[in-house]
Amino acid sequence: MTEQRTLVLVKPDGVKGQHIGDIITRIEHKGYQITALKVIQATKEQLEAHYEDKVNAPFFPELVSYMQEGPLVGVIVTGTNVVSIIHRMAGATNPSQADWGTVRGDFGREWPDGNLRNVIHTSDSPSEAEREISIWFPEESR
Repeated sequence: MTEQRTLVLVKPDGVKGQHIGDIITRIEHKGYQITALKVIQATKEQLEAHYEDKVNAPFFPELVSYMQEGPLVGVIVTGTNVVSIIHRMAGATNPSQADWGTVRGDFGREWPDGNLRNVIHTSDSPSEAEREISIWFPEESR
């Protein structure tokens, strides 16, 4: 078992829906530590770096538009095996398929414009977490 860091981004729909406190409370109730937190207005450069594997996808412009609809809240969470636990806590990517009790299952939904707005981003591996932290929290890079 190893101490890890992971990135959580409360996306614009999560911020607008006033779920920041709910999400942080869930993290803290699991006993994990919030080691950094800030409000971020995402730049196109940050989004291109974060979603480097999706930059050439046909939906990328809509993804950028969504992620720039409003502020994000970035959170670094630290704890034993935290990456996989927080990723599971988020739930399935599509909110309509996410289990109740997960962040996306409880707070996410589909919208008439067809864009996937799913409240939260969580890192899916320890190496990806460190890469993503370096984008959103360069001052916390290792």
